[in-house]
Amino acid sequence: MAETVRTDIKGIDRFIFEVGANREQLHLHISEVAPGQRAHPPHTHNGQEIFYVFSGEGEVLCGEQTHRVCHNEAVHVDCQVLHGIQNVGDTPLRYAVIIAR
Repeated sequence: MAETVRTDIKGIDRFIFEVGANREQLHLHISEVAPGQRAHPPHTHNGQEIFYVFSGEGEVLCGEQTHRVCHNEAVHVDCQVLHGIQNVGDTPLRYAVIIAR
C-alpha cells in the first residue's frame, strides 16, 4: 500500500501521510489572519492543541487565561477548555495548529 498525498489541507501545499499513520489521531494546518481578526470564535472540542506562531503577534485564550505570543513561540492547550487565537498585532499573524485527538 502506498502513502496518501493530500493537497487540500489549509496552508500546506503537499501533505504526505505514510502507510500506518493514523490521520484521525493527529491534525496539522497553517492559518493566517489579518490584524484584529481571528480565524473563528473561541470554542471547545476533544483533544489537545498547540498554536505555534511563525510571524506576527497573537493572543491565545485558554479558559480565563490569555497568553501573548509572537515569532517562534507556542502554547499547548486542553481543548475541553474554551480556547482560540486572535491577531493583536499590526501585521498578519501566521501560525500552525496541531491537534491531537
